[in-house]
Amino acid sequence: MARPRTSEPARLVGHGGILRPADLARPAPVLAPLLIGCGIEAHGVRGTIVETEAYQGEEDLACHASRGVTPRTTTLYREPGTIYIYLCYGMHHLLNIVCDRAGTPSAVLIRAIDITAGEPLARRRRAQPRCHRELLANGPAKAAQALALDRTHNATVLGHAACPLRLTPATVRPALAHGPRIGVAYAGPIWSQKPWRWWRAGC
Repeated sequence: MARPRTSEPARLVGHGGILRPADLARPAPVLAPLLIGCGIEAHGVRGTIVETEAYQGEEDLACHASRGVTPRTTTLYREPGTIYIYLCYGMHHLLNIVCDRAGTPSAVLIRAIDITAGEPLARRRRAQPRCHRELLANGPAKAAQALALDRTHNATVLGHAACPLRLTPATVRPALAHGPRIGVAYAGPIWSQKPWRWWRAGC
């Protein structure tokens, strides 16, 4: 199976100022860098996506779908724009955006966001009244907590009433850096070293 190309496009455009499911219909290693700089909003908190990771297909041994369809992974096989939220270590909710096409398990993990509005809400949710703003959501669990997203939002779809999440196109394409994904040593030397993590340079 051919590997998805990661050297493409300029940026996500969106429609009417928002990103719709159709805008996300591309492989995760292509979409993940394009989401850097995009706006993200839920439950009164808004921010800019500054770090992402890509997970692509059953052949990707770091992807939850590497063992095929299970009750947990069925969401990964749904249409682009579906929200995949799972519980990590029994306590941390992690936010992923399903992409590519229905039937192909592919998703982008939102690893970090820079809060730009609703900071008091984010601080209360994170119980962090005094930390520096850049530390409020500088990890995947922190980001989901700041946005008040949990498993009750799993399998909802962008643009539908049940989905509180909203994505907007980047106004400026930031300089990017990239490297291996984090915490996936179990996937073996090839897949754990895939440079499928992107972040805003200098972030």
